[in-house]
Amino acid sequence: MSPSFDDHLEVALEDYNDKISKLEASGGTPEEFLDALVNRGSILSMMEYYVSAISDLDDAIGIIAELENEGKEVDPGSFIKAYVSRGELMSTENTNLIVEDYVTAASRLKKLNKNSKYFDERKIVMMCMNCSEDLVDCGFPGEAVPFIEKLYEILPGKTDNWSLNRYLETLNLDGQAMNDLSNQDQALEIFTQAIEIGAGLFDKGALEDTMSIIFPFISRGDIAQQKGLLEQYFLDRKAAISLLESLLEMNRLEDVQILAGLHQDVANTYLTLNKVKEAEEHLMREVMLNMDGAEEYIREYADREKLNK
Repeated sequence: MSPSFDDHLEVALEDYNDKISKLEASGGTPEEFLDALVNRGSILSMMEYYVSAISDLDDAIGIIAELENEGKEVDPGSFIKAYVSRGELMSTENTNLIVEDYVTAASRLKKLNKNSKYFDERKIVMMCMNCSEDLVDCGFPGEAVPFIEKLYEILPGKTDNWSLNRYLETLNLDGQAMNDLSNQDQALEIFTQAIEIGAGLFDKGALEDTMSIIFPFISRGDIAQQKGLLEQYFLDRKAAISLLESLLEMNRLEDVQILAGLHQDVANTYLTLNKVKEAEEHLMREVMLNMDGAEEYIREYADREKLNK
């Protein structure tokens, strides 16, 4: 019987416990202690020993501070891995600690390259995406920009499907960040590019997550509506609805409320334009999905329109 992943982690943890003990006995260099602590912290994290993992990463970051106080340059790979790893383990109840560690890590991203420790291009891509998503979700889109810039440094020009899917996700993150920063025109351009990349992946059956192309349609439509570009808004909403309806037919739509909400949103917009017949189609579909009284809403609106005439 082959060893399990947990067994491998137990062996790795034992190896790093021994390594740190030997370094303590022989008086290892700060750099050796730093990497040993970062690696043991990562293993402890995977084993869900979070308190012990944070303790190791705290010690590693303490060594970084000591080295830099002495004017010594710390390898950017070690620096970033220590701060990102600790940031990932911080409680979501204290957003400031997460943001502080990510922002500190981001200060060395420009120096991170293939000669850095822990450099694995795909792992760097996933790290930057996870950090960007956390920062945007926490309400700090500006702080996500350095991670997104690193993704743009790595991904454009690559033609393999994995990279193209990650590039699509990067565009979505960037578009969301720009929109949150009130850069709507830039966000529109980014979401348009995301739709183009997503459509190409969709056409060749290589799109990993259909929501990755639905999201920019919804987001671009939101911005178009805010700008009064209703023709574009309806085109984007209906494109998103069509894709979601397809997922529903294949029993792959996890949250029907997203689809129901889009139907209702389109219907409400039609009603503001006094296009009751156009609204009815979407409200009837919404009531079938959600049964939340859309039929009554139509009747009440129609009655109000009669009274106003």
